[in-house]
Parts: sequence; structure tokens; C-alpha cells
Amino acid sequence: MGVNALFDGAPEALLVVDEELILRANAQATALCGRDPRGGEITDLIAGWIRTQEPFEATLVRTHAEPLPIEVRTRPAGGNLVVSFRDARELLAGREAVSQLFEAEARYRSLVEQVPAVVYEDRGHTTIYVSPQIEDILGVTPESYVQDSGMWLRMVHPADREWVQAQSEAFLAGEGGDLDDYRMVRPDGRVVWVRDRAYAYRDDAGRVILEQGLLFDVTELKEAEARVTHMAYHDALTGLANRELFHESLLLAVERARRDRTSIAVLYLDLDNFKNLNDTMGHYAGDLLLVALAERLRASTRDVDLVARQSGDEFLILLADLDPEDAPGIIALVLERIFASLEDPVDLDGTAFRAHGSLGVSRFPDDSHDAATLLRHADAAMYEAKRTRPGTYRYYAA
Repeated sequence: MGVNALFDGAPEALLVVDEELILRANAQATALCGRDPRGGEITDLIAGWIRTQEPFEATLVRTHAEPLPIEVRTRPAGGNLVVSFRDARELLAGREAVSQLFEAEARYRSLVEQVPAVVYEDRGHTTIYVSPQIEDILGVTPESYVQDSGMWLRMVHPADREWVQAQSEAFLAGEGGDLDDYRMVRPDGRVVWVRDRAYAYRDDAGRVILEQGLLFDVTELKEAEARVTHMAYHDALTGLANRELFHESLLLAVERARRDRTSIAVLYLDLDNFKNLNDTMGHYAGDLLLVALAERLRASTRDVDLVARQSGDEFLILLADLDPEDAPGIIALVLERIFASLEDPVDLDGTAFRAHGSLGVSRFPDDSHDAATLLRHADAAMYEAKRTRPGTYRYYAA
């Protein structure tokens, strides 16, 4: 499935925003808006647009329909902002249903079972009611959940448990708001992302008398957000990191190297005979070669190294956090593996093709003390190799 298909097929409405300008919109966003919002400003489309809290509720302004209440989330990706929003009418209806629970117990039981989420009631750390939806979402029966007061926290993913417990305690103490989205682990081992929205009734001293809440399954949303983030930072053809992710990683690596007094190497590889391949066998063969070389470069580097596709037939490799004494040997070993991997011809649908590449190396702190210059020096060294002896490598020399 291609990048555009993943973006367009996401279950949530998605926009890509630069500053306030809407650059892209998927099919779900266009359907909810009633029009293609591209080219407009996000503040004109979403009344109540803010970024000081996450998530937030706002109103979707629609040309040929009534304004629509929505829940909005934002996530930075590749220099832009990915905005996801969803129809909040069900959430508002759920809140209204929960607010009426005190009025009639019989009506409460019938209403909450229609809400597309787990409805729960807690008194302090004790759950006194949970709706039947918990069995579908979390794989446990309402009876077992109510009887075991520690089940909720045990089901929270171990990596999230500490901060979730801290946020929950702050909420009970009146010092915090809604929990961030977190993961829970079902008895069958499946991980479920949940969105927990609670409403507390407090006495005059601020103590919680009763806590009522809604627990939504947002696993599909989280998976869609992860796919969009991956698309923003990875090359669609090879699956390698793209240049945006490489540049961000290099900046962070330089900061660590300055702090920890470690070394970095940037390797810049350019194929020498790629244009000839495209001219003689076509772009399909060229794509096959790039995908095969991407796998070989991954195999030639360490697990902690970053391999990226800069553009076309150019690749970047980041060797970071190197011990200064070990750095020369590690760089030499990686170079040896890369050129050894180029020795074996690549099978392009029955045609054997051997790629030739020239490579440049720059090092921190030997050749530069900043990320941009490191990259520029690696590029210069690569062109020196291509000019003097194609198919080899050169270290940068001032």
C-alpha cells in the first residue's frame, strides 16, 4: 500500500498543516468538512483552534452544513503539523448520559450500554460499576473487574504504569486534568490504546465523592498516527529514514558528542552508474536496485547506525556516539562492509547488475563541529572520490 493510500485510508480525519496553511487532507477530513480544505487556514476551518492543551474540543466550520463539534489532536511531523480530528457528538452524548446517572438508576443502566465506550464509576480507588463494553475492549468481565480493585493498574502497560498512576492520583487530589492516552494489556496479550475521560464530583473540601468516566478504544487512531509519522520521516520506496529524519538525528548526535566527548562519522554514498541503468533498463529496474541496496546498507552497518536515502541514488549513513579511540576502526569496518556489499551483482528481474558507488566521509570533531558542515564536508569528500577515482571512498581533507 502506497503512502497516499495509507494517509487517505486512515480512520481519523487527518490534515497536514504548515504554519496555519492546510497542505493535505485525507478522504475522511474532506467528508467531514464537506469540501476540500486544502489551501485554507486551519484557524478558519476549526473555530476555537488552540495548541495549549492536548486534546482540545473545537467546532468544524462547514460551508453547506451545520457546524460540527470535534475533538482535535496535533502532532509535529517532518517540520509540519499533523492534525487529527473526529466527530465529537458521540463523546458529548456520552457526557450527557453520564451526567444523568444520578437521576435514575434504571435509566442509567440502559443508557450506558449504548455508549461506544466503557463507562465506569469509582469511589476513590474502588470501582463500583463498569459497563459491559469492557469485555469487548479489554477482554475481562465487568464482575471480575469490579471485584478486583487492583486490576485497572495491573492492566496498564508496564512502560506507562508509573506516570499513569501519578496522573490519576493528581486528578483525585484535584491537581490535574484528564489522563494522557495510555496503553493497557489484555489477558490475551494484545495491547490496546485507551483514552480515559473522567468527571469528578467533589465535596466542599475538594475530596472526590464520585468519579464517573468514559474509556474509549483509540488503538486504530494511534496506529494511524504512527503510520502518518512514519510516512513523514521515512522514504516511501526503500523504507529508510529520509533526509529530514537524518538531519534531525545528526543535530541530536552532535549535541550528545559535545556533551559526552564522543565522535561521529557521516558517510555520503552516491551511485556512479545509476543514470546508465535508468537509461538502459528503465526506472522500474532503478527502483529494484535502490530497494536492494537499502537492504545491503542496513546489513553493512551496526544496529545503532542510521541509514537514510538523501534523494535519488544518494544515501547517508550516521555513525554516532563513537568512542574516539574506537572510531577509526569502526568507520573502516563499515566502509569495508559497504564496498563488499557492492561487489555482488543485484538481480533485477533476471538481469545481473553491479552497482558502483563513490563515498565521502567526514568526522566530528576532526572535520567540523556542527551538523550542517559535517554533511557538507561528507558531500565534498564524496565528489572528490567521484572525480579522482570513482568507486572508492575519500575522507574529507580541508
